Amino acid sequence: MAFTELRYESFTPNHIRVAKDLEAFSEPMQLAVHTGIFIALQSLPQIFPTVLALEVLLSIYIIWTSMQLVLRYKTSPALFGPLYMADSLTGFWSESWHNAFAAPCQSVAYEPIRKLLPQWGIPVPVAKGLGIISAFMLMAIFHIYALAPILPRSSLVRIGQFFFLNGVAMVGEAAVWGRKKHWLRRILAWTFELALATWTAEAAHIPNGLSRIPWADICGPPEDFCAHWPGRAVSLYDFPVWSFVGFLGVATVMSEAGTLVYA
Repeated sequence: MAFTELRYESFTPNHIRVAKDLEAFSEPMQLAVHTGIFIALQSLPQIFPTVLALEVLLSIYIIWTSMQLVLRYKTSPALFGPLYMADSLTGFWSESWHNAFAAPCQSVAYEPIRKLLPQWGIPVPVAKGLGIISAFMLMAIFHIYALAPILPRSSLVRIGQFFFLNGVAMVGEAAVWGRKKHWLRRILAWTFELALATWTAEAAHIPNGLSRIPWADICGPPEDFCAHWPGRAVSLYDFPVWSFVGFLGVATVMSEAGTLVYA
């Protein structure tokens, strides 16, 4: 299920992307373009956190898009938009970055907060902003849990801060710019995102290049997890894949509960 239901489609249909026949780009061509950029970055010195941060971003794009092209439904829209076309933080996270978790973020985090807080007297714009931040916090929790077997605690904290700050910045950007597009907005968005990604990469202990990735630690026995979290019992859920499946299960139950409450 984790490798075929890339967009949570069995539980909450995701309408973030346009239909496949309306896409203005070729997904295989974009995969080739982003792979070329990744290869070019690999030729640079691998000691700069910004380079490593960009490589992580492109690695996710390449791996997930490759899976998408093999496992997709015939009518599935593109998983990513062209990353270099993002013109704002809102555009990056809602239009360019992958939409694999967009539906659970909306049904499990955003919609309940957006609908519940106004009932308590919170203004709707504030409730929407808090809903967006809660969606990013959901992703922060998921990424921390999924990456716990392979990253030290300091790195996991930094990753959580990365998602939280992106949520806050996205709300702030929308409050200042609204739906207006502007070259300054694009520059500010990319400056912020690269600076935050660089700051996160500095603490993430990312290998300097593909040849130095510790595959044995990533794919090996879960005992390595104890080095980062002393005294913790090891279970099947210490593996990233099982973490993903467990997240989908919890999200499904929460989503169904939300549907009953807000129907």
